[in-house]
Amino acid sequence: MKCMYCGRENPDGAVYCECGRPLKLGGAANTNTSSYTPSPDSPFASQTLADVKRTRSVPVVPIVFILALLIGAGVFFGMRWLEQRNVTKEDTWETVSEPLWEITVPSGLKKGDMLTVQGSSYDLLGFYSSRLAGFDVSVHTYTDPEKEMYGGLNAKDFAEAFKGRTVKINDNEIKYIVREGANYIYGEYPRHCANYIGKSDEVWYIEGLFPYADGFFLVDVYCAEEDKGEYRDAMLKWLDSFKIK
Repeated sequence: MKCMYCGRENPDGAVYCECGRPLKLGGAANTNTSSYTPSPDSPFASQTLADVKRTRSVPVVPIVFILALLIGAGVFFGMRWLEQRNVTKEDTWETVSEPLWEITVPSGLKKGDMLTVQGSSYDLLGFYSSRLAGFDVSVHTYTDPEKEMYGGLNAKDFAEAFKGRTVKINDNEIKYIVREGANYIYGEYPRHCANYIGKSDEVWYIEGLFPYADGFFLVDVYCAEEDKGEYRDAMLKWLDSFKIK
């Protein structure tokens, strides 16, 4: 008689298989079991067929659900880690190239639309953002008087001449300084800006001004104000990479 559990062949009339499991449980065929006392050494001697089925059943749905949660959490935190790493690791950055300019910034920034503030003298050329950081590029074309004053100046002379202009954000006057080894000036300040980055509306700005013959490009790079200590050096490197075509 073949055991339904292990497949071993047993002699006719045997009640228990050599593996210890019962050969005849339930139904009419189980007529001789009352006169048979299995070996007390068998771990299955007192086990019924219902008991065996219960021990073999596996709660598949809860296990699949738990695995899905673990995988989902792993993907979520893995993506967050990669996103944070991209902000500061130069080997993950990519160059964004537009007709008039290019800049090297973290990969994953998405191009969006922002309207130039009505009455502004700047024309918006590009706006890119993510949950953690972003940048935008605008250009200001000199008026004739401005061209006479600023046209053709390098960053150092531009900074000196620009001191005559007062720029205030949130009632704080912005002080621009020359970026050492680069041809632009920059200033830093906090600002409340909705929809600039996904993480927070409290944004830390580093604003770069890049002079050329007919005007200057204004490049803002920014992150959440709480992250400025971690991201500031990287943001200045983004500005360093900016090129006018």
